[in-house]
Amino acid sequence: MTATTSYTAGRPREARIDAAVRDAVVGLLAESGYAGTTIGRIAARAGVGRGALYRRWRSKPELVFAAAVHGVALPEPDDTGSLEGDLVALAHRIAALAGTDAARAAMPAVALELQGDAALAGALEERLFAAERAYLETIFARARERGELDEDAADAELVRLLLVGPLLHALLFSPGTAVDPARVARAVARGLGR
Repeated sequence: MTATTSYTAGRPREARIDAAVRDAVVGLLAESGYAGTTIGRIAARAGVGRGALYRRWRSKPELVFAAAVHGVALPEPDDTGSLEGDLVALAHRIAALAGTDAARAAMPAVALELQGDAALAGALEERLFAAERAYLETIFARARERGELDEDAADAELVRLLLVGPLLHALLFSPGTAVDPARVARAVARGLGR
């Protein structure tokens, strides 16, 4: 998964606006933290109207997550030739995205906002986390074609949580603890394999 901005139906995307917003969010998170990264300040720094932001993202948490971690538009997963290799590549990507200063500044606050707002949690689930599950489904489809995985052997949501959980926990709550993304991915792959 790479850091991209999210896509919504409607107006064609303008890469210039997406890049300006991403840069504005990352800069504001570094300077002012999540609380100081307001929609108004993002719009002003990016040189766009607030309406341009709300046409692309439904809320501040979604916008910040998309800019600091990843949006709906994810690249094609690496095809290493094996389920384990593909999951290892994904785990390294997750660790890289979650390990940025912007992600570290954003994720705890976004998680806190999700706790008190079911509609917001549903929006992130429907758009951003669904993109992660679709990414995993591509990996699983390749593994099935190679004969590495039975048809119903993989639950994308469970695998997503198993990969993301240990990596985020270490980054957010035990910053001095090194968790090897490859080791996590190999453990998950062993649990899925035939």
